[in-house]
Amino acid sequence: MNFFQRRKQQQYVKHLLHEARHARAMREDVAAPALVAKILHAEQALKEAALMDSSADIERAGELLVDAVTELYPQKSYPRVRENIEILVVALAVAMAFRTFFIQPFKIPTGSMQPTLYGIIVTPQTSRTWLDYFPVNLVPLALFGERFEQVTAKTTGQIGHRYVNEDEALVYEIAGVPHVIRKGLSRYVDLGDYVTKGQIIANGRVKFGDHIFVDKIRYNFFPPKRGNIVVFDTDRIQHPRIRPHSFYIKRLVGLPGEKVAVHPPYLEVNDRKITEPYPFERLLNDRKDGYKGYSLAMSGPGTSALLQNEQDKIEIGMDEFLPFGDNTDFSLDGRYFGPVKIQSMVGPAFLVYWPLSKRWGHVR
Repeated sequence: MNFFQRRKQQQYVKHLLHEARHARAMREDVAAPALVAKILHAEQALKEAALMDSSADIERAGELLVDAVTELYPQKSYPRVRENIEILVVALAVAMAFRTFFIQPFKIPTGSMQPTLYGIIVTPQTSRTWLDYFPVNLVPLALFGERFEQVTAKTTGQIGHRYVNEDEALVYEIAGVPHVIRKGLSRYVDLGDYVTKGQIIANGRVKFGDHIFVDKIRYNFFPPKRGNIVVFDTDRIQHPRIRPHSFYIKRLVGLPGEKVAVHPPYLEVNDRKITEPYPFERLLNDRKDGYKGYSLAMSGPGTSALLQNEQDKIEIGMDEFLPFGDNTDFSLDGRYFGPVKIQSMVGPAFLVYWPLSKRWGHVR
């Protein structure tokens, strides 16, 4: 036996003895004493064979030790299934921990940040095309987040009630059963009409809003900056049109200690027009892409707003930030409810991960 063969044999012995000691340490308190004694005997036999430097004796002693250690561990039913389940549980635990402490996904429900980020868009479509049947319809849904949507009557009866829910969708009640119809769908019935079960009430094409990732740890180390697109919770906001326990996404326009006003289309901070960094330059100049600059809050009876005319100003506290939507014509934002506390900030949005579009990728 040459040097390399002897070295390999010694490593084999060392490895078997190490695994045997580990097995005893893990299972000795619950194993039968006779089985533990058998393992100890097999360990001693392997050590003696190694001292004799007999390859045949080492092989026989090694097999006896492996058999004894194997007896120490109980046989499990469906071992492959168990292993896959364990891997899945660990993967889910890691994903949940990552979501809890580092990165959290959000979806954009409305158009308040258009054209930077899009919410749900509904367009009329009177009938299905061949692309709207299963399984072909899975392709545009998976890649581009769009699908044909059809609402049919769940029961037979008269449309006795109609109202708009909190998501601004139209709700028809047929024989007391609610039917939700997204705003923008083509409707074929109205209040008072009699419908039968299975009758088409509305249909159209739905394109789901942008889905983003938010960095939950950044603001623990770096302060928010003007121009950041941020997600914040509404629990500390007092305004009649704000839903509690919700999350909003807007762009930060005002920082602690500043005074903010709107002189359309300009945002003014401490009596200075804001034209940079890049997001604000784009808001003012990229009209072909749909940007219009900033507008004042809508005024009217029952409207609660802080920036309804050019003389109004919002003073921001030292632990506060002021958020506006990029689409201020259709945004419920800081012009109405004022600054947001730093404690309400979830973090900055940094990536659109779905669906595929020209907005996919880094958020600016």
